[in-house]
Amino acid sequence: MHSFAGLILMIVLWAVQLLIAFLIYRDAKEQKMLAPVWVILAILPMFGYLVDVLYLILREIRPSRKTENPPASL
Repeated sequence: MHSFAGLILMIVLWAVQLLIAFLIYRDAKEQKMLAPVWVILAILPMFGYLVDVLYLILREIRPSRKTENPPASL
């Protein structure tokens, strides 16, 4: 029974990490950052949660490249 609980916990933690990686992908793409690289780093076991925190820090100190109103085409 104990190993079954460990398996369930591992699956839940992976599901949470995949959800966070998806949210990072969407935000990094919007911020004109290297979205695929951030996702790969975010889903790495043992380092994923550390990368998530690092992403949040870098996102806040980095100037935003998101354009609110794109220029009108000629």
